[in-house]
Amino acid sequence: MQEVLAKVSHTAEHNPQEKIYLHLDKFSYTAGETIWFKAYATIGIQNLFSNLSNLGYVELIDPSGRVFSSQKIPLINGIGIGDISLIDTLTAGSYRLRAYTNWMRNYDDSYFYDRTIQISNGRADNIQTETAVSYAEKEDIYTISLKSLSGVPLSKIPVRYELIKDGESVSRKRTNTNEEGILKIEVDKKHQGALIKLRFENLEKMTVNKIIRPAPAVAKNSVQLLAEGGKILAGNLNNIAVKSINPQGLGVKSKVLIKSPTDTLAFIETNELGMGSSYIFVGDNMPISATATFDDGTTQDVILPEIVSEGYSIIVNTKNKQRIVSQINVSNQYMDQKELYFVVHHLGQVYFVSKQKASKNELVFNVDRAKLPTGVITISILNSQFEPVVERVVFNYQEGDNLPLAISLDKANYKTRDRVQVNIEAGTNQDSIRLSALSASVLNLSKIKDDYQGAPNILSALLLSTDLKGFIENPGYYFKDDKVKEHELDQLMLTQGWRNIDWDSIGLQTKPKFEAEKGIKLAGYTKKLGRKAAEPNAKVQLISTKNFMDFLDTTSNEEGYFDFGYLLFPDSIKFLVSARTQKDKRNIDIIMDTKSSAPVLANRNAPLEINDVNSRFLEQIRQSKQFFAQLEQGGLMEKSIVIEEVVVTATAQKKVADNSSNLNGPGNADQVITAEELSTCPTLEMCLAGRLMGVTWQGGAPYNTRGNVPMQVVLDGMFIEPEEISMINVMDIESIEVLRNVNYTAIYGMNGGNGLLILTSKTGASAMRSFVPRGILTIQPQGISATKTFYKPQYDVDDAVKLSRDLRTTIHWEPGLVSDNKGKTKFDFFTSDEGGKYLILLEGIDLSGRIGRKLIEFEVK
Repeated sequence: MQEVLAKVSHTAEHNPQEKIYLHLDKFSYTAGETIWFKAYATIGIQNLFSNLSNLGYVELIDPSGRVFSSQKIPLINGIGIGDISLIDTLTAGSYRLRAYTNWMRNYDDSYFYDRTIQISNGRADNIQTETAVSYAEKEDIYTISLKSLSGVPLSKIPVRYELIKDGESVSRKRTNTNEEGILKIEVDKKHQGALIKLRFENLEKMTVNKIIRPAPAVAKNSVQLLAEGGKILAGNLNNIAVKSINPQGLGVKSKVLIKSPTDTLAFIETNELGMGSSYIFVGDNMPISATATFDDGTTQDVILPEIVSEGYSIIVNTKNKQRIVSQINVSNQYMDQKELYFVVHHLGQVYFVSKQKASKNELVFNVDRAKLPTGVITISILNSQFEPVVERVVFNYQEGDNLPLAISLDKANYKTRDRVQVNIEAGTNQDSIRLSALSASVLNLSKIKDDYQGAPNILSALLLSTDLKGFIENPGYYFKDDKVKEHELDQLMLTQGWRNIDWDSIGLQTKPKFEAEKGIKLAGYTKKLGRKAAEPNAKVQLISTKNFMDFLDTTSNEEGYFDFGYLLFPDSIKFLVSARTQKDKRNIDIIMDTKSSAPVLANRNAPLEINDVNSRFLEQIRQSKQFFAQLEQGGLMEKSIVIEEVVVTATAQKKVADNSSNLNGPGNADQVITAEELSTCPTLEMCLAGRLMGVTWQGGAPYNTRGNVPMQVVLDGMFIEPEEISMINVMDIESIEVLRNVNYTAIYGMNGGNGLLILTSKTGASAMRSFVPRGILTIQPQGISATKTFYKPQYDVDDAVKLSRDLRTTIHWEPGLVSDNKGKTKFDFFTSDEGGKYLILLEGIDLSGRIGRKLIEFEVK
């Protein structure tokens, strides 16, 4: 057993569980707003800040399953901050906000941070829908009402629609709305489950896209019975759990009657989330049945779990506050006097082991809760061959593992546009270390349509969602009002799949496919020109086009592989990758190793995906439109502009192309040649010979008369060989800039020493399409996303920008709070022009891995 435990420990040590959570400023959004977030990355069940990965990926996935926004954020000691701007043209609907690290991709993507949020659109969209579905024998009939935000029907308008299934278009058709703005779409059974994408013009003649989610295939409730440990062992007491859901997959109350031909064995009434459990005794060869009754009076027969006469079963008592007691039932056939091992662990990190001989039908094991961390713990019963014969997951709660948080305000009463001072204390005087990273949002509860108490939070995400499989409804419900609902959590453990180790792979030395990233790695291969064979030991250089003096050198290995890492650079930066053979020739191909993002698979939170988002959040849209109007008036936001079509009738001739890659700025050169001056030339060499000051031509290449040295040629920001200029079509060139003076060449560093010719094509790309360079490549990899600063009005400053009406949706966002050695920190903000009940939501983690969350409300009059 010690050998097995050593292998288990080794596996856990080399496969650490990394987790990530995003604290958002609020719960739902509308186009024109910004999603503000703070990322917390932790390791294992102890939730210590992660130093494993220095990069995190945050993605917003649209209702059709396409990645709408992708960001790469730095994680410094497990902390990252970012934001996502919601453009005016996005499609209203249910979006997924997903976050992960590259290391987390080694495991099931269902353990990524994945949250469904509703995003409405009252700017470029401004159409509300109402969707109803009826079921016929051969098709599902969707009845969809289209009307403006003010309620005006879109009467008799043409609508194009497309059915999309598994990411593929399966049907395209046209139809029209009737007088009431209603259209009907029939979806045959073979296309059942397809998304419906609508496209039409609104009353302002702007194009609007809508996504209609598919209706459930079965329009009735369902009930599942699950045995604790997996199977019912006849002749013993068994614990049976119930999970009842509606057609959308949300929990629904039910009453389940389990009976034999002569007796009632159990009557289980579920809670509001559709979960419940009861003990039943099942005799040998006893026929039993189950029936469920719902609040609407409907009933259905329920399939029972498998009943076995030989084997093992488990009953765990989690009600004891000090100990977890487990009873293992063993059938007569398996009372073989061999050892059974009781192992309590989390993904192979073992916290307790004991053993007993299988000498009787009932064996009792117990473990002190104080030896276990807070979170999802697995109890595994192993036989003498160290194979799991029965397992059960439990939620262990230790109150001391929570981070105590206290919030106090500087005043008892507040009015509109009033300054609020918030004082925070993390931990207690008994704590030796009180440093913690915190974030806070302030909201006006009158603007919140969502159930914020049941929404995902830092506790539910790091303690539950990262270890349980499938959809967890209202995860915040289990950690409501600073209390942990331990009984309800145990019901969840009985009805939910969980993340577990693969016992068969214990001891196998497998290298993870995805590495933990310490930075951005730019990698690739050098190949022999026009061949697949590697070009070994090539000299490779990476040059930033923002500063040509900033470059890195490396050498490819025998397989032609090279990499530059780990780097940190902002997004939208272009680089030049230059390579030469060992003989200093550019007869070489460069193939960059492109990294794909994690694939978008089925949404574990699909029951939260809804239709008609604009209709459901109509009041939020109206409030946001008023606020946007104030921001536009104050110059803090651009007006919503949707350009349907642009016709250019005339363009003024400019001296130098705006898209010139000249690092000094377009036109800042010793000499400029325009497209007009090149219009009569058959080739660039013939046209430029004798026309460029201080430049001569030798063998088809430009030479600087100072020193008679070949000049560097740059085409659309990419270095090319001087003699390759003859391969460029003169008609593709917009301008040529000559840089010879040190005032212009210095910015290019060593690459500018001999002077440069900067060539800019008419489209920025046309010349490049007719020319294939050798030994050089321009790349624009995804870099670190830039962050914005949350707008914070300062009404006590005379020259502050003052809105005529302050109608903020998020009153305040404070992501960078850090408590000091005494556990204290603070922040301040101003209330808006709207009174009511305000909510301060504070979350964070301390250096010991303790997680904290605190909510307080106060009145503004």
